[in-house]
Amino acid sequence: MSPSRSHRLEIGDRPAGDRVVVVTVRGPLDIDTCPVLQAALARALTVRDPPLLAIDLSGLTSADSYGLTVLLATERHVRTTGGGLVVFGVGPLPRRIFRDRGLDRFLDIQPTLDEAVRRLEDGPLL
Repeated sequence: MSPSRSHRLEIGDRPAGDRVVVVTVRGPLDIDTCPVLQAALARALTVRDPPLLAIDLSGLTSADSYGLTVLLATERHVRTTGGGLVVFGVGPLPRRIFRDRGLDRFLDIQPTLDEAVRRLEDGPLL
């Protein structure tokens, strides 16, 4: 894993399965920390073509609209390139934030890494 830290946010990435890159997010995702996530996701997007990203949010402690915008913009970009993005490990607090803001309609949320990898490797996401 190649970790990166900013304030209280830790980001790492590693391969999973044959074609998937896992990006791990630990800590708060907010206006101060989202540039680090943007940079990590930009790097991850260059690993595979088309990109297949599984984002581990099991360590996410909070998220504001800036951080959520990074996730949505990345999902939109990945989709336009023919790739896929799945988030997994979403705890109760982030799940409530996603649901309250309607993001669960736009992000493919899976419970585990195995299910996220399977979803990405099985073909196109809707």
